[in-house]
Amino acid sequence: MEYVIFLIIVFFLSSLNFSNIYLNKINKDPSQSWTTHIGSSYIWKYHSKIAGIVIFFGDSVLKGLLPIFIAKFMLDFSQLDPINEYYLMLILFTQIIGNNWSIFMRFKGGRGMAIIIGSLLGINVTMAIILYSLYLIIYLKIKDGGPAWIISIGISCIFSLFFSTPLFFCYLICLFLVILKRITGNLLSNNYKIIINRIVFDRDI
Repeated sequence: MEYVIFLIIVFFLSSLNFSNIYLNKINKDPSQSWTTHIGSSYIWKYHSKIAGIVIFFGDSVLKGLLPIFIAKFMLDFSQLDPINEYYLMLILFTQIIGNNWSIFMRFKGGRGMAIIIGSLLGINVTMAIILYSLYLIIYLKIKDGGPAWIISIGISCIFSLFFSTPLFFCYLICLFLVILKRITGNLLSNNYKIIINRIVFDRDI
């Protein structure tokens, strides 16, 4: 029961969209229709770099890392056997679902990159560093964050197999939900070219 309550709290916390809260607070974009992903990168690019950094911190640390930290070091899941080994996987899944399909935003939301960065850091530091390094190397090579992110997660899935099966499932969940979010976006499309562009480049064109 303690675990279920914790998952519910994590879901509601993850559903908070700090970027939308910021935009509504300062009334800079009252006509936002949510046809695009609103996250820290959007705020950084179109509004305020300082606000973008603060929102990224909120998404990655408060919504991502903190719940994982609490689960690993402060809560007692000893009664959950035999699924005890996989409880972080379920928390990660809940975090990304809440962030990407927020109940406060009519099941729309951000890309999930920041919350994934924070969550995976809390789950396994070494593997997270591998993911960040891969992303940085690929990004510097192709100068495009969309394909760099999905490629780095895909490669990290393979590397995670050398650590543990639960960790592999964590990265597989991230990869699956990133692809699903890109396909669905915040506005559905049946144009296959748009869908392919979304999967590879994280944009419609």
